[in-house]
Amino acid sequence: MPENNQSLEIRSNEMEEVVGNIPVWIIRWGITVLFAVAVLGLLIANLVRYPDMLHATVLMQSENQPGKVTIRRTDENANFKFNYLVKSGDQVVPGDTLLTRYDPKTDQNYYTITPMGGKIYITKGIDQKNTLDQIIWVVPKSSRAEIKVKYNSKRAGNVKVGQSVKIELSDFPSNEYGFLEGTISSILPVQMDGEHLAYVELNQKKIITSENREIPLLPVMEGSAEIVLSNRSIFQRIFGSMFN
Repeated sequence: MPENNQSLEIRSNEMEEVVGNIPVWIIRWGITVLFAVAVLGLLIANLVRYPDMLHATVLMQSENQPGKVTIRRTDENANFKFNYLVKSGDQVVPGDTLLTRYDPKTDQNYYTITPMGGKIYITKGIDQKNTLDQIIWVVPKSSRAEIKVKYNSKRAGNVKVGQSVKIELSDFPSNEYGFLEGTISSILPVQMDGEHLAYVELNQKKIITSENREIPLLPVMEGSAEIVLSNRSIFQRIFGSMFN
């Protein structure tokens, strides 16, 4: 029995040596794999961007705004006879006569002349006093737009000239048309109605969205915008303060 116990003890010690001694090549490969995974993680963290956005409202107006002539039903106008010289769809140039107004009392004609060129739209309208009869719109053709973004005071100091802006227009949903891309061109140094104001220039001359769709320039368009305050990577966000 003592010999058997001694034999078992020797075998047990041999098993412990086999189990306890991890080959050096496994340790080296394990360290190499862990190092490679860590380096790969840092590379991915440095490549993946996580932009810091500031939300704003946007107002896009064509450079040449429409003009209008309003005709109302009043006691004074009851003595006048209006003669329209244009109809919807007509094109006019500056100096064209839109309508004449004849007064029976004075037996004279009064002429309404447009100071601008554009396309004619005649609409009917109703106001609170129900005196609004018709409006003659002169909508000029415009190829440029003025774009203004408004944002509140929170983080307003981080807005800088040259920052990128993504614009979504309410009339043209982004899930169908995409968004517009522009750049902050100037910043108004004073607040307007408690909000900050900046001007944006589009990256392209035409109004072309990220989906490569051209949007017609309407007189007034509203929507939302995102100002890219910074476009740092995940690595820069985590470790950036350590190197500043």
